Amino acid sequence: MSNAKPVSSVTWPARIVSFALEGLKLFGIALACFLVIGGVTIVAVRNGIVIPATWFGLCFWTGFFVWIICRTYRANVRHTRFWAPFSILLPIHLAAFIVVLRTYPDWRMAWFPLVAIVEVPCIAMALDEVLPRKHPSH
Repeated sequence: MSNAKPVSSVTWPARIVSFALEGLKLFGIALACFLVIGGVTIVAVRNGIVIPATWFGLCFWTGFFVWIICRTYRANVRHTRFWAPFSILLPIHLAAFIVVLRTYPDWRMAWFPLVAIVEVPCIAMALDEVLPRKHPSH
């Protein structure tokens, strides 16, 4: 048995830069979300608009849905062949939920994860049909 530690091919400065860039990206995403939520809140309060909680649930679960799909297809996220079909499937997801939430105002928050259990694999199967298959190495 060898006690030698494996040598990393990535240098420390490159790791630090990569970590800093990832941190900046996440900070940018958080800041953008904060600004959008703040803007919606200000407009709603000034105009007396009451936004039902189910619409916030839709925002949360759509974000979760996008996160799961992007993590699952991490190797394809930088390619148009992923974003083209996904940019068609995401509006279909939103349109279907908008119709459901407007038709059924008593939609329960607990129903979102139940739908996600069915929806995420269906979207993944649709993406699998259009994305190139990876061949196992021999």
